[in-house]
Amino acid sequence: MLEQGEILNLSNDKEYVVVSSVEYEGNNYVYIIDTDTYKDYRLCKYEDETLKEVKDAELLKVLITKFNTDLKEHLTEIISENQ
Repeated sequence: MLEQGEILNLSNDKEYVVVSSVEYEGNNYVYIIDTDTYKDYRLCKYEDETLKEVKDAELLKVLITKFNTDLKEHLTEIISENQ
């Protein structure tokens, strides 16, 4: 699985950073955002070292909730470490 903070170079010649990664129903998913403008984001399934953008609306709803929870947990850990 890809880890938060990893840098990826995609076939569109843009660099992306992994914001969050979660496992759902036995699959790995990543939330990535471009490092140039921070406007181009993607939610992707990560399988066999390839990324496939998720297009299913229902799955996206589930994943957004999971990514949000993951990010809150990481933020709590970071705050705890810095106190």
